[in-house]
Amino acid sequence: MSLKLSKKQKAQQREQERKLLVQKQFNTFYEQVYGERWEQLLEAMHKPVRHCLMLNRFSQVSQEKLLGLEKVPFVTIDCFQSPTWERFPPPSADTHGIKDYYILDAGSVLATEALDIQPGDHVLDLCAAPGGKSLSILQRLDRRKGGFLKSNEIAQDRRRRLRQVMDDYVPLEERDIYNVIGQDGTKFFDEGLQFDKVLLDAPCSSERHLLHDPKEFDQWSQKRTTTNAERQFLLLKAAIFSAKVNGLIVYGTCSISPQENDKLIQKTLKKSKIPIQVLRRTWPIGEPTEFGWIILPDKTEGWGPLFFAIIQRTGVSFDQEDE
Repeated sequence: MSLKLSKKQKAQQREQERKLLVQKQFNTFYEQVYGERWEQLLEAMHKPVRHCLMLNRFSQVSQEKLLGLEKVPFVTIDCFQSPTWERFPPPSADTHGIKDYYILDAGSVLATEALDIQPGDHVLDLCAAPGGKSLSILQRLDRRKGGFLKSNEIAQDRRRRLRQVMDDYVPLEERDIYNVIGQDGTKFFDEGLQFDKVLLDAPCSSERHLLHDPKEFDQWSQKRTTTNAERQFLLLKAAIFSAKVNGLIVYGTCSISPQENDKLIQKTLKKSKIPIQVLRRTWPIGEPTEFGWIILPDKTEGWGPLFFAIIQRTGVSFDQEDE
């Protein structure tokens, strides 16, 4: 038998070498950020993602479904967790066809808590798909007090899914509390000074997702986080522009890269043409960063990753004129 490799075998060998190189570069990059902690953080991110049930106030949930579950202690709306981390059954529709709960990471709910939403607020969710955070916001709004949510998603297929989620969870008579639109978030400059609260859950490197998707992981490079940060900066500029004076913007990602988190906030503080300030708060889980807060699964019983920072718009512009 010939020891000479075939073209196919050579190609497979090159592909395997490329994958090993990606893995090495990935580990080297984040080891420089997290040092000795990286090994335990990487191990935690390889574990199955932890979820909670967020009850839908527009529906009726059977108490039997909550048997054996514990209330999530670090959020104010009704969310339940499994002490054994078991997977939850799919949500059910009540007698009116409205689904009873939504499954998501409890850290995502905490990010919406950072907005300090009041029942009558006008809120913008700038990158809203798949819809969990928009639903979390709706749990706090009251249309009878003027509350309103605008959920934006540029991608048509993701927007279709977002709209379906909203319709599945909000009864027809309550649907004037929200509107789903499809604009480019980086160019969202036609509604300046309109919103009391703005959520920017920015598209990001989502490293934990990559680790659970080999095909996606194989596409990773350090350039990925740099490219994401460039788009995130444009999105955050638009989010700040959309907020009222004294309004709040919560910037969040599920990335563990400082370029997409603290360094992005630092760049925005330096370059923003609109007066802003970072507001600091402490939260029941997670840890502080230079400008925000991060929930990492190795220290929070599996929740996260999730970074978020609270920004307040403090003026119209530095020359007190609209852009």
